[in-house]
Formats: sequence, structure tokens, C-alpha cells
Amino acid sequence: MPRKIRKLSLAILLIVILGIGGKFYMDKREAQRQKDLLAVEKQSVKVLKNTFADIKEVKVEEFKKNLVTGSYGALVTMTNNEGKSVYFDYFFSKQMNEISSYGVENEEIQNEGVTTPKIRVIYSNGEAEEV
Repeated sequence: MPRKIRKLSLAILLIVILGIGGKFYMDKREAQRQKDLLAVEKQSVKVLKNTFADIKEVKVEEFKKNLVTGSYGALVTMTNNEGKSVYFDYFFSKQMNEISSYGVENEEIQNEGVTTPKIRVIYSNGEAEEV
């Protein structure tokens, strides 16, 4: 009987160790995925800055990858130098490093052009920086 208990204890211990290792691996993989997504989000904001003029601040509300197309979709609130804001979406292609399309909500605020001064950016994870 003690031999069966020993085998059963060993099997339970092995299952627990595999479960903990699997959980650790999944957490690490998710953290890396979030880090990669943030890097693409930062890249897309730089391209957004080269797409619109007179930007003062950009707040990224949501940023997700479309697994079918490989492009990224963003919902942002963009504020211009006059303090006027517009909420719109855009699609970003990482491979081509360009915004493939964006929703036009207010042409007065969404002036095409380039913003050269630094702007304040609040990313979807709450992190903020000057770009």
C-alpha cells in the first residue's frame, strides 16, 4: 500500500509542477504580447503625428490587432492647439508604417499635415509621454 501512495503523491506533485510552469509561461507570453502591442501603438502615434497638423494631445482609448488582416485598429481622442477635440478611429499597417484609413469626424480639427512640436500622448495602458 505505501508504494501506491508514493506513486500517487509523485503523480500529483508532477501535475502541480506542470500546472505552475504552464501558468508562468502563459503569463510571460501575455506580458510580451502586451509589450509588443505597446511598441506598435507608439509607432502608430508617430505616424499619426505626421498625418495631422496642429496636434496638442492624443489619448489612445483602445488599440487592438486584427488577427485576420494583420493591421491594427485604434480609437483615439485627438486635441488640437486650440483645445478642440475629436474622437475617431484609424487603421495602422505596421509593415508599411502608414495609416491605411481613418474616420473623418470633424474636418476643422482633423487638418491633414505634419505636427512638428512634441505632443502629449496617453497610451491605452495609461502610460503617458511626450512624443
